[in-house]
Amino acid sequence: MTIAGKEMKFRHKIGILFLWVALPFCFINQAFSNEYTNDINVADNKLILEQYEEAKKIYERIINTSDYSVVKAYAHYKLGSLYNRQNENGKAKIEYEKGLVVLKNAGENNHKIGKYLAHALEVTTN
Repeated sequence: MTIAGKEMKFRHKIGILFLWVALPFCFINQAFSNEYTNDINVADNKLILEQYEEAKKIYERIINTSDYSVVKAYAHYKLGSLYNRQNENGKAKIEYEKGLVVLKNAGENNHKIGKYLAHALEVTTN
């Protein structure tokens, strides 16, 4: 691998790491002040501990039961991150796209989570 390729891969990892660390602090308090806060925290912790199957089940349950578009979009983002960590980029891309569609359908295209989804989609595609 060339130096430029290594640098690009390093930048990709730094971008994902930034999203991984920054996103929960940006959204958890303002977007999830509802019954999903505990589920999100549990799933996020399981993801950090690499308990992927348990985290996946919780994110999917949130997606299927939440009435809040931002909560669904966040769960899609985190599910995409889970797939990204498992080198399943195709599945990650699908989750990021689903999250963007949820926001679009709710008329919340400009919500901050949309920017994170779009960036994750961009770096996963490249």
